[in-house]
Amino acid sequence: MKAFLRESAARAGAKLRRLRNQGFRTGLRYEPDAPALLLSPHPDDAVLDCWSVLTGPGDLCVVNVFAGAPAPGTRGYFDRLAGARDSAAHMARRIVEDREALARAGRAPVNLDFRAFGHRRGRPEPSFARLDAEIHDRVGTVSAVYAPAVLGETHTDHDVIRCYALALARQGVPVRLYADVPYCTVYGWPWWVTGTDPDPHLDVDAYWSGSVGGAWCPRAAAQVVRLDGPAAAAKLAAMRAYRAEFSVLDRGPVGQLSNPAIHGFEVFWPVSNGRP
Repeated sequence: MKAFLRESAARAGAKLRRLRNQGFRTGLRYEPDAPALLLSPHPDDAVLDCWSVLTGPGDLCVVNVFAGAPAPGTRGYFDRLAGARDSAAHMARRIVEDREALARAGRAPVNLDFRAFGHRRGRPEPSFARLDAEIHDRVGTVSAVYAPAVLGETHTDHDVIRCYALALARQGVPVRLYADVPYCTVYGWPWWVTGTDPDPHLDVDAYWSGSVGGAWCPRAAAQVVRLDGPAAAAKLAAMRAYRAEFSVLDRGPVGQLSNPAIHGFEVFWPVSNGRP
């Protein structure tokens, strides 16, 4: 029931989002020699989903969008799940851990002051214009933008960033969507990602296609990255740097992220003109 209510709220929010952002025009400019921009909804998503990008060549600006400090003395749901006593202190710890994790790839984050969904306490999400203004202050030109695909269970913050990136794509900015774990790998990767034999009783593609980002991520356009042994081990070590929330992200004894069949793969989709 809770999952159904979250999905219903996400779809209702998406309708309101379209109305609020009509007429949006970005201040970002495309230049082929400019740095790429990796939009990470929270302090950890870049490492979890784009290790191959972080450790690849070229200039890259990593922006954690929803990294604002919650009100002191409060505790959001995921903070409680992670055993935190205070959301503000918990976020401060996550920021420190994210710097440590990204440093393992030779990168440093830019943290924006927007509060995550669980910390907004009923306040509306930021408009595309506000997001764009804050991002433009840090980086004016980009060669490409990476954003979450929102496959599987919908996280509102991920969906905001996805929709903002699609708006950029419609204005001529090259965009690549990335499969965002742990949400997209609740049932593991599709067989065509890992190269294993299909399971006749499990169709992960059905799980993906039924989610809000499914239409933007056709199998035919997917770009699969398989990390070799040393790269996968380095990624796992970086993920474990998120000590405050790794047990939650790893699903406790399930060991979702620590499973090599999960963290050893990353998947990307190029977006053409912001339309599926």
